[in-house]
Amino acid sequence: MELNLSVSGKTRSGSATGRTDRDFLLGVVFILISSLGFALNQSFSNALGSRVGVFEKMFVHNMVGVIIFGVILLKRHISFVGKEPKLLFYRAFWGFLSTLFVVIATTFSSRPLFELSVLTSTSAIFTMITAALWLKEKVSRVQYFVVLVCFLGVLITVRPSPALLTDPFCLFAILGAAFGGAAYCVVRKLRDAAHPYTVVFAYCALSAVCALPLYIGKEVVLEGAGLCPLRDFLYMIGMGLGVSIGQLFLNLAYRKAEASRLSPYSYIQNVYTLFISLFVFGQTISVYSYIGAALIIGANYLNLEAGRRASRKEAIENGRKEEKEPAHGTIR
Repeated sequence: MELNLSVSGKTRSGSATGRTDRDFLLGVVFILISSLGFALNQSFSNALGSRVGVFEKMFVHNMVGVIIFGVILLKRHISFVGKEPKLLFYRAFWGFLSTLFVVIATTFSSRPLFELSVLTSTSAIFTMITAALWLKEKVSRVQYFVVLVCFLGVLITVRPSPALLTDPFCLFAILGAAFGGAAYCVVRKLRDAAHPYTVVFAYCALSAVCALPLYIGKEVVLEGAGLCPLRDFLYMIGMGLGVSIGQLFLNLAYRKAEASRLSPYSYIQNVYTLFISLFVFGQTISVYSYIGAALIIGANYLNLEAGRRASRKEAIENGRKEEKEPAHGTIR
């Protein structure tokens, strides 16, 4: 006996809408967790200050990720290079440069941690630009508006002056944001070519390999750096755990939705660092910082609602296209 089954376009459309909306919301949640990880990474680096050299920080904290994700890859028999080694290298190298510039900024700048975090969060703008030009993602008017409002929040918070624009460490923070934006778009490109654990391991391994000779040559041989105190070593472990969380959930997020849709949520990192600056470091935060943070949160809520509507619309349109070609199954 044969039984023909037809699946209606409405049913497929409804399930596709729910799945797309769920993926987008998961992407947002993952970005929020990722931003917390990066905020913790910057906070530990800021707490260490210049007591520990830049390249020692880079080597030790990345070795945490190498050990964690290296063990996972070995135990689960997952490839260390994926299907696109060249793309994996670009992602790892640009990520290394991004982290290096941010660590330099948080190590030597005298500006509060919150202001540096605001500067590095401009990576959302670079991500959106790169996604539009390279990945050919469609950027809506709402997304442009959200990024502009978030950037306005940045300007209100930092209140740029000639001194800020000529501060090399603030410029390093912006450079870190630029390379970070490029690296995040490669993550989106790698979603079907490499496991998230592979991507994070490659980033940590390349960063550790690049930092080691500079740490030994510059900081140990030339500057005579010795063993750091246990507290400082634990801070670097904290940096490593923070960046591991940040990188892993960032990779998971960009597998769920387009980079241009998710990137504005990285501004939430500023809200995390605002509370860390207040309650951990006891730094004075001006009223302008609260206004800027409110703008960032409000704009991201708008982006959340707009993103959900766009996801549903896209799923419904795809369902209508499939409706013209009803699927048939045969049960014998």
